[in-house]
Amino acid sequence: MAEENLKTKGTEVEEETGFWNRLNIPLPERSTGLFRYIRDFFTCLEFLTRIRMTKREVWFPDDFARSVPYFPLVGGIMGALMWGAARVGALAGFSGNVLGVFLVLAELFFIGTLMYDGFMDTADGVFSGRTRERKLEIMQDSHVGANAVIGAIILILAKVTLLGSFPTAVLGSLLVAMYVVTRTLMVVYILLFPNARPGGLGEMFKTGGTPVYLPLALVLAAGILFYLGPVWCRLAVFSCVPCMALAFYLKWNLGGLTGDTFGFLTECGTVIVLFLAYYLFR
Repeated sequence: MAEENLKTKGTEVEEETGFWNRLNIPLPERSTGLFRYIRDFFTCLEFLTRIRMTKREVWFPDDFARSVPYFPLVGGIMGALMWGAARVGALAGFSGNVLGVFLVLAELFFIGTLMYDGFMDTADGVFSGRTRERKLEIMQDSHVGANAVIGAIILILAKVTLLGSFPTAVLGSLLVAMYVVTRTLMVVYILLFPNARPGGLGEMFKTGGTPVYLPLALVLAAGILFYLGPVWCRLAVFSCVPCMALAFYLKWNLGGLTGDTFGFLTECGTVIVLFLAYYLFR
């Protein structure tokens, strides 16, 4: 029943294979005590990245809601992986746009295309110029439109150009800060904004969630950013203003947020963080 519920909400739970599906740590269907938090962490890690470390036969909707406080921590793991990729690229002699292309490919390898999918679906719907109801229908359509293609091209070009414009000494900390900020903002979008439609990914993350998840995520993100240095804390604060403004625009446009808009806001947030950092360090 739990698996069927997830599928009706638009979340696939079929077994995944490939390079990242090697460890297959067995976890009980329901965990208590410390194991519950371990299970919730792995749920977050496996949802936000391509890393697959556990083997679970049954998924429950509140598994995803309880994983929300771990978004900043997983963002830090993403940043660490990308920091390592940046070091590899630098050792290989990459610089400029070549390094930018290498990092975008590394992001696809480590993190996947989940956020790109939401970005493209939202671009198709929001920029269609239709009614609110029709926009939401377009976003659920599996076909890719011109707005999605053009938006994805602009997004990738922006990422390549901006990532290739930073010195290696700055790039590592920037990548960690960028993923922590954008994934922490996802917690804000999930918990503070209404759903644009019933069901779907957005509602699933709200089901079983509690208000305490937001301060927990913010404290965790603040700790990581403070460890990186004060400059990254300032960058995070500056980045939140345009990101939140964009979230309120989507709420006004669609009547709320959806799982697709989380991807759109996260990818736009990535470009915003990089753009502000470019002016901060140029």
